Amino acid sequence: MSIRNRSAWAASFAISVWPSDPGIDGRPETGLKSGFAIGAAVIGLSIAFGVGLLAIDGAGGYSGLSPRFMPTMVALGLAICGAAIMIQTVRSRFVTGDDEAPTLGDAPPLSPTAGTDLLWLIAGLLLHMALIGRVGFIAASTLLMVFVARGYGSRRPLRDAIVALAVTVPIWALFSKVIGISLPLLPLLKS
Repeated sequence: MSIRNRSAWAASFAISVWPSDPGIDGRPETGLKSGFAIGAAVIGLSIAFGVGLLAIDGAGGYSGLSPRFMPTMVALGLAICGAAIMIQTVRSRFVTGDDEAPTLGDAPPLSPTAGTDLLWLIAGLLLHMALIGRVGFIAASTLLMVFVARGYGSRRPLRDAIVALAVTVPIWALFSKVIGISLPLLPLLKS
Protein backbone atom coordinates (compact mmCIF):
# COMPACT_ATOMS: atom_id res chain seq x y z
CA MET A 1 0.00 0.00 0.00
CA SER A 2 1.50 3.30 -1.05
CA ILE A 3 1.84 6.31 1.22
CA ARG A 4 -0.85 8.10 -0.76
CA ASN A 5 -3.31 5.23 -0.28
CA ARG A 6 -2.49 5.00 3.44
CA SER A 7 -3.06 8.73 3.83
CA ALA A 8 -6.38 8.55 2.02
CA TRP A 9 -7.45 5.56 4.14
CA ALA A 10 -6.41 7.31 7.38
CA ALA A 11 -8.25 10.49 6.38
CA SER A 12 -11.43 8.62 5.47
CA PHE A 13 -11.28 6.67 8.74
CA ALA A 14 -10.76 9.86 10.79
CA ILE A 15 -13.68 11.53 9.04
CA SER A 16 -15.89 8.49 9.58
CA VAL A 17 -15.36 8.41 13.36
CA TRP A 18 -15.43 12.15 13.99
CA PRO A 19 -18.36 13.11 16.27
CA SER A 20 -20.05 15.34 13.71
CA ASP A 21 -20.28 12.50 11.17
CA PRO A 22 -23.92 11.77 10.33
CA GLY A 23 -25.21 8.23 10.61
CA ILE A 24 -25.81 5.83 7.74
CA ASP A 25 -29.19 7.33 6.86
CA GLY A 26 -28.00 10.94 7.23
CA ARG A 27 -29.35 11.52 10.76
CA PRO A 28 -26.80 12.92 13.22
CA GLU A 29 -25.63 10.52 15.92
CA THR A 30 -26.25 12.41 19.15
CA GLY A 31 -24.85 9.56 21.27
CA LEU A 32 -21.47 9.91 19.61
CA LYS A 33 -21.25 13.62 20.35
CA SER A 34 -22.37 13.26 23.95
CA GLY A 35 -20.00 10.32 24.51
CA PHE A 36 -17.08 12.40 23.30
CA ALA A 37 -18.22 15.35 25.42
CA ILE A 38 -18.42 13.22 28.56
CA GLY A 39 -15.03 11.63 27.85
CA ALA A 40 -13.48 15.05 27.22
CA ALA A 41 -15.00 16.40 30.46
CA VAL A 42 -13.54 13.52 32.47
CA ILE A 43 -10.13 14.02 30.85
CA GLY A 44 -10.42 17.76 31.58
CA LEU A 45 -11.09 16.95 35.24
CA SER A 46 -8.00 14.75 35.19
CA ILE A 47 -5.95 17.63 33.84
CA ALA A 48 -7.34 19.91 36.58
CA PHE A 49 -6.21 17.36 39.18
CA GLY A 50 -2.79 17.27 37.49
CA VAL A 51 -2.48 21.04 37.66
CA GLY A 52 -3.54 20.94 41.31
CA LEU A 53 -0.77 18.43 42.00
CA LEU A 54 1.79 21.16 41.31
CA ALA A 55 0.65 22.98 44.46
CA ILE A 56 1.18 19.94 46.72
CA ASP A 57 4.56 19.67 48.38
CA GLY A 58 6.06 16.28 47.55
CA ALA A 59 8.39 16.17 50.56
CA GLY A 60 7.55 14.17 53.63
CA GLY A 61 4.42 12.16 53.86
CA TYR A 62 2.54 9.77 56.04
CA SER A 63 3.43 6.07 56.10
CA GLY A 64 6.22 6.53 53.60
CA LEU A 65 3.89 7.82 50.86
CA SER A 66 4.17 11.22 49.28
CA PRO A 67 1.20 13.55 49.72
CA ARG A 68 0.98 13.51 45.92
CA PHE A 69 0.42 9.75 45.73
CA MET A 70 -3.39 9.52 46.00
CA PRO A 71 -4.14 12.67 43.95
CA THR A 72 -1.84 11.26 41.25
CA MET A 73 -3.75 7.96 41.31
CA VAL A 74 -7.05 9.86 41.03
CA ALA A 75 -5.77 11.94 38.10
CA LEU A 76 -4.49 8.85 36.29
CA GLY A 77 -7.71 6.97 36.99
CA LEU A 78 -9.78 9.85 35.60
CA ALA A 79 -7.61 10.06 32.48
CA ILE A 80 -7.98 6.31 31.88
CA CYS A 81 -11.76 6.48 32.43
CA GLY A 82 -12.12 9.45 30.08
CA ALA A 83 -10.13 7.70 27.37
CA ALA A 84 -12.17 4.52 27.90
CA ILE A 85 -15.43 6.47 27.53
CA MET A 86 -14.23 7.96 24.24
CA ILE A 87 -13.02 4.61 22.92
CA GLN A 88 -16.27 2.92 23.91
CA THR A 89 -18.22 5.69 22.21
CA VAL A 90 -16.41 5.05 18.93
CA ARG A 91 -16.64 1.27 19.31
CA SER A 92 -20.37 1.33 20.06
CA ARG A 93 -20.95 3.26 16.83
CA PHE A 94 -19.61 0.34 14.86
CA VAL A 95 -21.16 -2.38 17.02
CA THR A 96 -24.68 -1.01 17.38
CA GLY A 97 -26.77 -1.44 14.29
CA ASP A 98 -28.82 1.49 13.03
CA ASP A 99 -32.08 -0.15 14.06
CA GLU A 100 -30.73 -0.72 17.59
CA ALA A 101 -29.29 2.76 18.11
CA PRO A 102 -31.02 4.64 20.92
CA THR A 103 -32.70 7.85 19.90
CA LEU A 104 -33.07 11.03 21.87
CA GLY A 105 -36.03 10.81 24.22
CA ASP A 106 -36.08 7.00 24.50
CA ALA A 107 -34.96 6.94 28.13
CA PRO A 108 -36.49 4.12 30.12
CA PRO A 109 -39.16 5.18 32.59
CA LEU A 110 -38.24 5.47 36.25
CA SER A 111 -39.14 2.63 38.53
CA PRO A 112 -42.14 3.29 40.80
CA THR A 113 -39.82 2.73 43.77
CA ALA A 114 -37.05 5.03 42.52
CA GLY A 115 -37.70 7.65 45.20
CA THR A 116 -37.71 5.09 48.00
CA ASP A 117 -34.56 3.46 46.64
CA LEU A 118 -32.79 6.82 46.62
CA LEU A 119 -33.86 7.42 50.22
CA TRP A 120 -32.27 4.08 51.24
CA LEU A 121 -28.99 5.23 49.67
CA ILE A 122 -29.09 8.63 51.35
CA ALA A 123 -30.03 7.13 54.71
CA GLY A 124 -27.11 4.69 54.47
CA LEU A 125 -24.65 7.52 53.79
CA LEU A 126 -26.00 9.66 56.62
CA LEU A 127 -25.94 6.76 59.08
CA HIS A 128 -22.39 5.90 58.06
CA MET A 129 -21.22 9.45 58.71
CA ALA A 130 -23.06 9.60 62.03
CA LEU A 131 -22.00 6.18 63.33
CA ILE A 132 -18.42 5.63 62.16
CA GLY A 133 -16.98 7.45 65.19
CA ARG A 134 -19.27 5.58 67.61
CA VAL A 135 -19.47 2.01 66.33
CA GLY A 136 -16.31 1.86 64.23
CA PHE A 137 -15.40 1.42 60.59
CA ILE A 138 -16.45 -2.20 60.14
CA ALA A 139 -19.93 -1.88 61.69
CA ALA A 140 -20.71 1.47 60.03
CA SER A 141 -19.47 0.34 56.62
CA THR A 142 -21.37 -2.94 56.87
CA LEU A 143 -24.55 -1.02 57.65
CA LEU A 144 -23.84 1.33 54.73
CA MET A 145 -23.44 -1.59 52.32
CA VAL A 146 -26.66 -3.21 53.53
CA PHE A 147 -28.55 0.06 52.97
CA VAL A 148 -26.98 0.53 49.52
CA ALA A 149 -27.87 -3.04 48.54
CA ARG A 150 -31.45 -2.39 49.70
CA GLY A 151 -31.51 0.78 47.63
CA TYR A 152 -30.48 -1.25 44.59
CA GLY A 153 -33.32 -3.70 45.16
CA SER A 154 -31.89 -6.44 47.38
CA ARG A 155 -34.35 -8.02 49.77
CA ARG A 156 -31.82 -10.21 51.60
CA PRO A 157 -30.23 -8.10 54.37
CA LEU A 158 -28.53 -11.03 56.12
CA ARG A 159 -26.72 -12.09 52.96
CA ASP A 160 -25.83 -8.45 52.25
CA ALA A 161 -24.41 -8.06 55.77
CA ILE A 162 -22.26 -11.19 55.37
CA VAL A 163 -20.91 -9.97 52.03
CA ALA A 164 -20.33 -6.50 53.52
CA LEU A 165 -18.36 -7.99 56.41
CA ALA A 166 -16.31 -10.03 53.95
CA VAL A 167 -15.41 -6.77 52.19
CA THR A 168 -14.96 -4.36 55.12
CA VAL A 169 -12.82 -6.54 57.39
CA PRO A 170 -10.01 -6.93 54.79
CA ILE A 171 -10.24 -3.22 53.97
CA TRP A 172 -9.88 -2.35 57.67
CA ALA A 173 -6.93 -4.76 57.99
CA LEU A 174 -5.28 -3.31 54.88
CA PHE A 175 -5.50 0.26 56.14
CA SER A 176 -4.72 -0.44 59.80
CA LYS A 177 -2.08 -3.14 59.53
CA VAL A 178 -0.44 -2.71 56.12
CA ILE A 179 -0.69 0.99 55.27
CA GLY A 180 -0.64 2.16 58.87
CA ILE A 181 -3.68 4.42 58.73
CA SER A 182 -5.76 3.87 61.84
CA LEU A 183 -9.44 3.32 61.18
CA PRO A 184 -11.67 3.09 64.27
CA LEU A 185 -12.51 -0.54 65.00
CA LEU A 186 -14.72 -0.40 68.11
CA PRO A 187 -14.57 3.07 69.71
CA LEU A 188 -17.24 2.13 72.27
CA LEU A 189 -14.97 -0.45 73.88
CA LYS A 190 -12.10 2.01 74.28
CA SER A 191 -14.08 4.62 76.26
